[in-house]
Amino acid sequence: MISFRHLKESDLEFLNEVRNHCAEEYLHDSRTFSLSDTLNWFKTTHPNYYIILNKDEKIGYFRLSNYSQSNQNIYIGADLHPKFWGKKLSYPSYQRFIDYLFINYDLNKISLEVLSTNVRAYNLYKKLGFVQEGVKRQEVLKQNQFVDSIIMSLLKTEYDAHILEN
Repeated sequence: MISFRHLKESDLEFLNEVRNHCAEEYLHDSRTFSLSDTLNWFKTTHPNYYIILNKDEKIGYFRLSNYSQSNQNIYIGADLHPKFWGKKLSYPSYQRFIDYLFINYDLNKISLEVLSTNVRAYNLYKKLGFVQEGVKRQEVLKQNQFVDSIIMSLLKTEYDAHILEN
């Protein structure tokens, strides 16, 4: 059973481990951080992050940014711990969290960016109903190669229709 809750200070070691593992290949920002860096970040920024749980076990986290109440939109991202990759947990996690966001944040639109090299994530977002809006060409330097960042979004009306179809 997938659930989620707000990030707490006691989650930072887990978050740091997951983020640092994903940074080089999957994140726009390849930097890694020490636990003390992460603690300082947590205390100074008060991030809008959620821990993803599967039967009360931490499996990853969602991050939210660029929330605009007046425009009813937000940016989303997620990272799973590597030991949960390939276990078909990403789709139900996103689905439950997207439901939560549309209802509790009164959103019209959820946006995200994904590196063009992250084909599995791109296909997941398409399966969830996200639509490609554009491409930031050669946006990120990864291992001495420039990589595109694909901008995708999901409108509430599209998501509602997608849920009815499936």
